[in-house]
Amino acid sequence: MPNIALIGCRRFPGGKSSERNLPVWAGLVLTLAVAIFLSSSAPSGAQTQDPSLGGAKYRIGSGDVLNVEVVGRRDLSAQYTVGQDGVLFMPLTGGINAEGKTSAELAAELARRLSLYDRDISQVNVSVAEFRSRRISVLGAVLHPGRFSFAQLPNVWDAITEAGGPADDAQLSAVEIIPSDQGTGQPARVVDVAAAIREGRVRNLERLRPGDTVRVPKGLPGSGLATVSSVFMFGAITRPGPLPVERQIDLMTAVTQSGGPTPDANLRKVRIVRGKGASTVRMKVNLSDYIDKANMAGNPTLLAGDTVILTRQGSGFMSLVRTLSPIVALASAVVILVRR
Repeated sequence: MPNIALIGCRRFPGGKSSERNLPVWAGLVLTLAVAIFLSSSAPSGAQTQDPSLGGAKYRIGSGDVLNVEVVGRRDLSAQYTVGQDGVLFMPLTGGINAEGKTSAELAAELARRLSLYDRDISQVNVSVAEFRSRRISVLGAVLHPGRFSFAQLPNVWDAITEAGGPADDAQLSAVEIIPSDQGTGQPARVVDVAAAIREGRVRNLERLRPGDTVRVPKGLPGSGLATVSSVFMFGAITRPGPLPVERQIDLMTAVTQSGGPTPDANLRKVRIVRGKGASTVRMKVNLSDYIDKANMAGNPTLLAGDTVILTRQGSGFMSLVRTLSPIVALASAVVILVRR
């Protein structure tokens, strides 16, 4: 919060402030309030990048694809791939060991090398285009099996979510994690993801290693193992995406297990889309009625395959009014003080 200096009002003879100065005071106060609001809401330029998003602290690995911009030399600016031996090759520099370096460290080394050939080259910018050194394969009963790249190594549930979520016949109680290096003799691990979901400890699942393979088996009829279906959470929800469920759950439970609504969620206008044969049924639910008045109609039971959409609060003019209300209130308060 910025420091605010309160400047006293000079009184004129007769003990009253000059009424002619009031519009000037109001304008100055409103300008000050707007400046304070903008300075407090604007992002700080000193913020550090989150290394989990491939920021300043991310260490380049073999296979990563890099955007290299040589300022002033378009002929050298391009995408380059780090070799499996961790070495980056580009014109004029030869091979440079890129593995283990941050983008800034590699950029400095490239600028030093290139300046030996062209003194006008003083700046090189490097960023990671694809995090191929942190690829995970997801196979089996998921919607979109394949290989996926991650800036931060995921846990097993994050990897399943990236692959579109579990299929209707997925068996999440016996998910296999197959290590990347089979030559070490390290056995595959079996993780009960379904239990982690029930107990609310999905975030605590162990993180995968580069090159690991996640295999989600299908449920076998008569095996006694419960299969898991999903409902799909979208909109103003903390963790959007497929939510696996082993049994019928209500709307409130699904919202809670998805991390809860975001601050701008409009719980009075929750939408549920449900497939019914060849047709689609759309429902509007007032979840606030259940929370505030215990009205059970606001907390219906969800079915596998349902899509839940939490709408956001209105924007436009009303959003502008909500934004400016504190500023106008501050200006009014100061004007009242000046009148006294």
